[in-house]
Amino acid sequence: MPTSSYILQRLRKLGLSDAVAAQTATVVKVQSFDAGRKIWVKGSEVGHWQYIISGLVSASISTTNSESTPLSIYGKGAWFGEQSIINRKPSFADYVCLTATEVLTLPAATFDTLFVQEPHFARYVAKLMAWRVQKTSETLTLMKLGNPCLRVVMGLAQFAEALAYKSDRPPTIGFGEGVEIPIAQTTLASLCGVSRTLFSEYVQQLAQQGWLKISYGKLEILNISTWHAFARSQREDSVSHLNASIGELLQVLRGLEPD
Repeated sequence: MPTSSYILQRLRKLGLSDAVAAQTATVVKVQSFDAGRKIWVKGSEVGHWQYIISGLVSASISTTNSESTPLSIYGKGAWFGEQSIINRKPSFADYVCLTATEVLTLPAATFDTLFVQEPHFARYVAKLMAWRVQKTSETLTLMKLGNPCLRVVMGLAQFAEALAYKSDRPPTIGFGEGVEIPIAQTTLASLCGVSRTLFSEYVQQLAQQGWLKISYGKLEILNISTWHAFARSQREDSVSHLNASIGELLQVLRGLEPD
């Protein structure tokens, strides 16, 4: 169970003063969910902004064949739900716990008050939303124009960023040598918009070249600084090469390795 000092620390990181953080902490609650539990369902009111203490949450859409297609993943250290609260719109997706998950909950009414009255808090939320809009735009570009190979490689780079940056920081801060994605390949394939078979094919080739480590129910992305450089190069390149082969992308990764 998180301590009061832990909650205060999380609130201060949002730009709140000690006094405001202490006052806000009185309405913050802790909730736990089992794997597979839906925090919100599509079309429902989002009553709280939530922070993941531990676990993974997917924003997913249920399709006509009763399967759930994940759109994005939020990991430990990520806040989520701000879009629906600010727009006063129902949830655009089901928010499903991929693993056992524990969250802090901040009431939507309190979020609205802080957003209006606390400039540093509003700036934090604005930067968070701007980063997520960029990620969404990248994903839409890949899904509409990119070939399956690029979807997988850039998709993995995006997942690594989301988990390493707590889903809320722009890609300007370095991180360590490896990031674990504890999600089944079927789910990752859906996030990349490719079949499980194609995903496995490309992942196996990346693993053979030392860019990934494959374990049961999870992937570990290795040499993370190079993946970070790869994602940055894709964003900064004046011409997008959307039909590259796995061999060409492996060559790009090798070329970005630090000396």
